[in-house]
Amino acid sequence: MFSSFPLRHPHNDKLRLFYEETYCGYSVMQHEKGPLIENFLERSLYTLNLAQEENRTTFTFRVDLRFPDAMPRLRMHDDNAVLARFFRFFFYELRKADTKYAPSPRYLWAREQADSDKPHYHLMFLLNKDAYDSLGIFSPDKNGTYSRQNLYHRMMRSWLKAMGFAADDPRFRQLVNVSDSPVTKVPWSSILHLDDWCAMDEAMYIASYLCKAYSKPVNQGIHVFDSSRR
Repeated sequence: MFSSFPLRHPHNDKLRLFYEETYCGYSVMQHEKGPLIENFLERSLYTLNLAQEENRTTFTFRVDLRFPDAMPRLRMHDDNAVLARFFRFFFYELRKADTKYAPSPRYLWAREQADSDKPHYHLMFLLNKDAYDSLGIFSPDKNGTYSRQNLYHRMMRSWLKAMGFAADDPRFRQLVNVSDSPVTKVPWSSILHLDDWCAMDEAMYIASYLCKAYSKPVNQGIHVFDSSRR
């Protein structure tokens, strides 16, 4: 698959490159344009394990946060402050929902930029299944806004507000893209049970997509990957 096998990232020698098809016994998704970053695989597996240890069952899913195509390059695209605002608004939405059980959110995120003048973000969420077990309807309501109280609408409202738009701005459609399963080609989500190796293997495979070296703007001097720290 690869023509050469350097051990370190050319723009940051602290990042170790990884070429195998499995990591710590779990399947990973190698990219045709380059290897994975082992540091990020390590953090991903650690975060998945923490979620499983905390929750009886864990609901997990992957989304991409994208800026509107017509939006010009702005200062907000030069750092990750907009992503921090998204998390703040989204976690406020989760608290406001006042579910019977605490959602106990954990997450992974990656910043990527390839052919666009703007970056985009890949995220993986892990929530207590007793609080949430589905994303809900993706499409807007009858008024063309995202007013429903499901997870997807909460994420859309949070992303719009993070970018400085009103949460009920009807101009935008699905800037939060739920990632498809590479096998079934339908929006992916999964339930993780403690000691369920198959579900964990699938989750690690999905998470490893965030760990690819390709399209990570490592040379821009900003973070390109991180996880929750609880």
